[in-house]
Amino acid sequence: MRLGPVGARVCSLAPGIIDTPQGRQEAAKSSSMQRLIEATPLGRTGRSEEVAAVVAFMLSDEASFLNGIDILVDGGVVAAVSR
Repeated sequence: MRLGPVGARVCSLAPGIIDTPQGRQEAAKSSSMQRLIEATPLGRTGRSEEVAAVVAFMLSDEASFLNGIDILVDGGVVAAVSR
């Protein structure tokens, strides 16, 4: 609130299960990861470039009015498991 007048914005990004070496290693150890992937409406893991594209948008001039929000980049899994 205090820094908004000087143009500061605070946003966060919450990724779902992203296909990375670390994500694959975790999935190999944890059956809950596979259950989350299966519960994801898009039926797959995300790609790092998909997350990067959202971050690029968040940092762009086109998102200059975006503030005080957490953006889910999770293929819909939070909505699916919250029902």
